[in-house]
Amino acid sequence: MNHLSKLFLLVLVISACSVVEVENMDNENSEINFESTFPNSAIDVNAYLLGGASRTWTTLEFTIDGVDGFQNCRLDDQIQLNSDKTYDYDGGDMLCGAEDDQKLKSGTWEVDVDNRTLTFDAGTDREGIFHIESLNAEEIVVRSQYYSWEVLGKFTHE
Repeated sequence: MNHLSKLFLLVLVISACSVVEVENMDNENSEINFESTFPNSAIDVNAYLLGGASRTWTTLEFTIDGVDGFQNCRLDDQIQLNSDKTYDYDGGDMLCGAEDDQKLKSGTWEVDVDNRTLTFDAGTDREGIFHIESLNAEEIVVRSQYYSWEVLGKFTHE
């Protein structure tokens, strides 16, 4: 299990993270920079997400609207997306607490290309829906809501 898979799940279970203050970081600088791109076909979307039979995603950066700093406990998370529409999540050595109380998790995922959404564990109490802001061969940027806060995460793979 590697980088990209932890990244997606990092955003999925973002609740109850400890906030670490970062010197000289304010809300203006906490926004993630990215070029908004999206593949033209479902085949390309799946190729980028999976890279074959599976791909592991790792968190590069993420923000929670209204929170200065970052959730340090998310930066070692990985999520592996598998071609059978399952995922394997590794919360890393630093768990965040609350919903992030287990190091290893698994479940299902699906992508809606027309609506640019990525959904984990659809129809369950763990369901998480993420809007894909950008997806290319190297990284994905997703946006979601956690309570009233906007969450934005940027992930990459090996």
